[in-house]
Amino acid sequence: NMYYPFLLCALAGLSTSLGAVFVILGGGINDDKMSFYEGFAAGVMLAVSRFDLIPESYKSYLSYLTRLQGARAVFLLFLSGVAVGFAMSKFCDTFTFKYSSRQSQIIGRTAFLTTLIIVLHNLPEGMLTIFTAAKNVRFGLKVSRAVALHNIPEGMAVAGPVLYLSKSKKKAFMQSFWRGMAELFGGFVSYFLLFSFINTAFLNGIMPFIAGIMCQTAIFELVPSSMKISKNIHTICGIISGIIVMSIGIFLF
Repeated sequence: NMYYPFLLCALAGLSTSLGAVFVILGGGINDDKMSFYEGFAAGVMLAVSRFDLIPESYKSYLSYLTRLQGARAVFLLFLSGVAVGFAMSKFCDTFTFKYSSRQSQIIGRTAFLTTLIIVLHNLPEGMLTIFTAAKNVRFGLKVSRAVALHNIPEGMAVAGPVLYLSKSKKKAFMQSFWRGMAELFGGFVSYFLLFSFINTAFLNGIMPFIAGIMCQTAIFELVPSSMKISKNIHTICGIISGIIVMSIGIFLF
C-alpha cells in the first residue's frame, strides 16, 4: 500500500510549516531577531551536515567500501557540494533584490539562497522517505520522524527572513509551507519516475554533496550576513541555538 509512504512524506514536509508557526508566535521581528534567525539557520545547516548527512553517508559506504575508500568518496562529494555552493552564490549575484535599504537587500539575497538550498535538501529527503517506507514500513516511520524534526528549524530559517522583509505572517507561513512541499514532490518524483533508478549508492552520494552546499552557505553567506545586521552576540547565540536544537533532534531519533 503506497498511501502510507506518501502520508509519511507529506507529514514530514508539513513540519516545515510548524517552524514558521514558532517564528510567527514569537511576535514581531527586528534587526536583533533577524540576526539571530540567520545565525540559527547557519547552526542548523552545520549540525545537520556534521552529525547527520556526513556520518550517515560514511556509515552506509562502509557496507561495501573500505574505510579509506568510504572517507575519500564522502570527502570528494562534500568538496563538490562546496564548489556548487560557491557557484550558487555567484548565481545569486546576477539577481537584483529591490528593497529599500542595503541591509534588506543583503537579507533578501541570503533568504533566496537559504530557501534554494532547503528546497534542494528537501527533494532528496522526500525520495529517502518514500524509498525507505516502501521497502520497510517501520524503518520508513523512523526516517520520516527524523526528517520531520529536521524540518521544523528549517521552516524557522525560511520564515524569519520572509517575515522581516514582508512584515506578513501569511507570507512567512506560506513560504515555509511550499518549501516543505518540496519533500512531497521529491517523494512523488522518486516513486513514479525514478524509483527503479534510486538505490543506496545514489542516496549515499547525495547526502555529503548537500552537506557541502549547506556548510558553504552557512560559513560564507549566513554568518557574514547575520553579523552585518546586528551585534555579533546575536549571531553567535543563533548559531549555538541552531546546533543544539538540530543536534537534539538528530540524537533523539
